[in-house]
Amino acid sequence: MTRILENNKSVLENYKLLDELISKHLESLNDDSKKQQKTLEICHIGKFLLFFKNLKIDQVTEKPDFILFDGNQRIGVEHQIVVDAKSKEREGFFRNLFLLAETELQIDIELPNFLASCFIQPYENFKLNEKRYLIETIKTVVKEYILNDHFIENPIIERINKQPHSKKNIVANMGAWWQKQVTIDIIENSIRKKETKISSYKESGINIQWLLLVIGSNGESSFEMDENLILEMKTQFDKVYVLEDFNNRLFELK
Repeated sequence: MTRILENNKSVLENYKLLDELISKHLESLNDDSKKQQKTLEICHIGKFLLFFKNLKIDQVTEKPDFILFDGNQRIGVEHQIVVDAKSKEREGFFRNLFLLAETELQIDIELPNFLASCFIQPYENFKLNEKRYLIETIKTVVKEYILNDHFIENPIIERINKQPHSKKNIVANMGAWWQKQVTIDIIENSIRKKETKISSYKESGINIQWLLLVIGSNGESSFEMDENLILEMKTQFDKVYVLEDFNNRLFELK
């Protein structure tokens, strides 16, 4: 049966403890292509550790992702973000379009600094070969709205909110969505993907292995937890946890 772990600390206590748990590890990251991903992983592990006493990050590694220490023993932890792949691909496509449009508008000398929050048309899907057309559409619509308060009807942006800003920035807002509950099949598939690595981790001397699955971010591709979910599959992981990130809830499945 799924067990819900409690974190009864105050917001201020959590904030202070999180800083103590992760700050030095964030500062020690190399400035390379993996820094953004590892930063996110460290933040997730920090939130996870807020639910425990005397458990700290001993090492930030790759095989496994983290080694924790509870004062007596070292524990390997694998980290995995669980998302709906199709929705995640759609989010990435739109965010990339708006980022490219923003980069081109930043060198437009006719525009003042601004922050434009662009709400994307729901249920619209486009093809890769329309990318240039869509970028030009975003630029035209945003520029006209910033300069003249006139919204041009178009197939990609439903509406725009604007405000003064220190730079020229566009935010792609995916709008409202119904968040899906994660299923046991999705959980079990995520476990299987990580389980193939356990034997090599134990050969390095870390005999206790945990898995942290992270769901519940703030996008359409994220899931929320089904509290009635029961993990019946056998797994070599000693513990399996699910962290619902946005709601700051932790579930123990094994």
